Amino acid sequence: MNNKVTGIKKTLTVTLMVAVGSLNTLVMSSAMAQVSPKLSGEMSVRGAVTLNGVNATSGATVLDLGKIKTGSNGAATINLGSLGQVELASDSELVLKVESGVIGGNLRTGRVVVSAPSGVSVNILTAEGVAATEGKDAAVVSVDVSCGNTRVMSSKSDAKLTSGTKVEYVAAGQEVAVGAPNPQAPNCKRMAVAPASAGLASGALAALLIAGIGGALVGIIATTQGDDTTSTQLNISGFRP
Repeated sequence: MNNKVTGIKKTLTVTLMVAVGSLNTLVMSSAMAQVSPKLSGEMSVRGAVTLNGVNATSGATVLDLGKIKTGSNGAATINLGSLGQVELASDSELVLKVESGVIGGNLRTGRVVVSAPSGVSVNILTAEGVAATEGKDAAVVSVDVSCGNTRVMSSKSDAKLTSGTKVEYVAAGQEVAVGAPNPQAPNCKRMAVAPASAGLASGALAALLIAGIGGALVGIIATTQGDDTTSTQLNISGFRP
C-alpha cells in the first residue's frame, strides 16, 4: 500500500513539474513577443493626411499595416531608416507593409514612389497585379493607379511586373502599363519621368509628388480573381504628359 502511495506521489510531482515548466515557457514567449520591436517609420506630411483614419502631423510613427491617406492638397513621406523611403502623392491611399529587407504595401488609389537601398526589395500590390524588385541593387520605382489602370516605372534598377501568368521585366527608364486606362478619372494625371542618370534625391522626389507627378514608378501588379489581362493590354511608353 505504501509503495502505491509513494508511486502516485512521484507521478503527481513529475506531472506538476512538467506543467509548471510549460507555463513558464508560454509566459516567457508571450512576454518576448510583446517586447519584440515592430518595424516602423517616421512620417512627414504636407496638407491633409490621415494615418489609420486620424489626422496626421509630421513626426507621426507609422507601423506595419498602417493606412496612410492623402487629400487633394496632401502629400506624405515615410522615412523607414535603413530600409528606405516611401512617398505618397495627393489623393493617394496606401496600406504599408514592412518587414526585414522588404518594403511593400497595397496601393489603393493615387501614386507612390519607393526608394530602396541595395539589399532591400520592393513589393507593391494594386488591383491589377504585383510589381517588385529583387533588392540586388538600389532602386527608385513608382506605381500609379490614378487613371484607373496600373502604371509602373523604374528610374533606377530593374523591376519585375507580374499580372496573372504574365511577367514583364521593366528596365530602368521604362514603363509598363496594365489594364484599361480611364482618362476621365477624377485624379488622372500623366507622369513626367526623369531619366535614371538624373539621380533624383528624396527631396526632389517629394517635390515631384506634391506637384502631382511621379519620379519613378516601381510597379507591382497583383492578380485579381477573374482578371483577363492579355498581352495587348501591356504597352511601353515614355510617360509623356
